[in-house]
Amino acid sequence: MVFFGSSPPVKSVGRVTIIRVVSLFLLIFICSYAFADRKPHVLFVVSKSSADYVEVLNGVQERLEAQSPGAYEFTARFRAPRLNLKPDLAKADFVVSIGTAAADLAFSHQPKVPIISVLITENAFSVLAKKYYGSIEDAFAAQVSSVCLDQPVTRSIELAKLVIPKVSKVGVMLGPASISRAAALGKYIVDTDLHPQFVNIDTKDNPILKIEPVLSRSDVFIPISDSRLINIATAKWILHLSYRHKVPVIAFSKSYLKAGALAAIYSSPVDVARDTVDWFANSRASTAGGLYKPTHYSLNFNKSVAANLQIELKPDQFYRDYLSKETR
Repeated sequence: MVFFGSSPPVKSVGRVTIIRVVSLFLLIFICSYAFADRKPHVLFVVSKSSADYVEVLNGVQERLEAQSPGAYEFTARFRAPRLNLKPDLAKADFVVSIGTAAADLAFSHQPKVPIISVLITENAFSVLAKKYYGSIEDAFAAQVSSVCLDQPVTRSIELAKLVIPKVSKVGVMLGPASISRAAALGKYIVDTDLHPQFVNIDTKDNPILKIEPVLSRSDVFIPISDSRLINIATAKWILHLSYRHKVPVIAFSKSYLKAGALAAIYSSPVDVARDTVDWFANSRASTAGGLYKPTHYSLNFNKSVAANLQIELKPDQFYRDYLSKETR
């Protein structure tokens, strides 16, 4: 018996197999090309829509676009009670949290992509890292980073030496969040041939009673940014005592400067944006997160306070040039 049509099906199966294999390779090629050509997606999580936060947001986007036109896709989400971040996080390659509340929200989701938190103090970052990751080290291992707002205190010390040439005793205020830095700061001050005068303020202390004995015998006084509660509770007394004893204060914020400090070194929104973009330039070389001190800074003087203290100031650029050399 002859079975007709037995050969054609074999040829047909072979042809179908070849077509499928070719289609598979074509699909792999197309997908590979698509992924290779895919733009990194940057998700911005912003605490609120006030001026400073928006300025940082726009500044980062504009600088990244200027450096690499068309290289990134951006999405911005402002924190709100019913905000659902999960769909945005699923598409994100990087998360930029702007502000403490935004960091809280972003960390709570523990995304599997690098996070850079900015416009946040070192103390606030540490609290949130421990809250959501167990420890700062575990947060770093999860690719969580921060460029903190806190300027290096060494900059303020170097500025004091320039502004007050005969400075000898440097008063420094520490709080619960910054007391651990006392030993390192004391060594730095001594190494620069100055004499440290520390005062540690706790939430239960009467600020004026603890600050006055130290400030009154100092040539310059440098409060270190601590918790919001400590900063608010001590600022007015420090400035009041500064005026009474004619001791200049080098502060950490623009509002402190306007209220009566002689000088302030701080991170402006423009500085924060520049530091954030610098992080992007270096982030892909590292598989772990980190806590970074700001490279960029703003420096301003209160000319009325300087006149009252009979301090002759040089042009701002003189101090900037010196500080730039010291921090290289």
